[in-house]
Amino acid sequence: MTTRPRGRPGQDDADVVSDDVLLDAVLRAFGENGFDGTSVRDVARRLSISHNLIPQRFGSKSELWYAAVDYGFGRLDEELIREGKALGDDELVILRGLLVRVLELGALQPALLQIINQEASHPGSRFDYLFTHFIKPADAFTKTWLDSLAAQGRIRKPSPGLLYFLINHGAGSMFAFPDLAARLNEDGGTAKAASVREQAEMIVGILLDGMLPR
Repeated sequence: MTTRPRGRPGQDDADVVSDDVLLDAVLRAFGENGFDGTSVRDVARRLSISHNLIPQRFGSKSELWYAAVDYGFGRLDEELIREGKALGDDELVILRGLLVRVLELGALQPALLQIINQEASHPGSRFDYLFTHFIKPADAFTKTWLDSLAAQGRIRKPSPGLLYFLINHGAGSMFAFPDLAARLNEDGGTAKAASVREQAEMIVGILLDGMLPR
């Protein structure tokens, strides 16, 4: 992105900032500050665009929130579908790979989990939307997968909700709250000890080992 001179925003702002760049910035803002604490004007200022450009594209602040979460979770779904297709046919291998990828993607875009945490703390229409469109379908998908593996005798089936919490709000919190993770790690941060991939594989290995038949 080129830096525009100070003064009245140029007419070509729409050509300078793509929807992807804009929605990424909006997601980060909602994740860090919550809905009420997010200023659309501040987001526009950080991107050096007219404060009118965002509502022109997406409407009200509420409509912008829905557009941002649709974009963020839609991109997550696309990544997981690609990962699942690349993992072969073994259901346990696929489950392991998808759980690792969930943690990796959460590290790349911690705003998604941050937004869930914020909205779940004060349930309302936005949390209802998150649950209906993203959390519940993921829970149903996981349940089907766990049922199949348990029927084959390959795992001891846990509650899908328990696995969701352990992955997202347990292990995932290490990536969603990097400042806390840095303070808890003597080396000053998780990335110094190992790559995100290595950390994710270790976490999933511990969880899946506990699910194996004894």
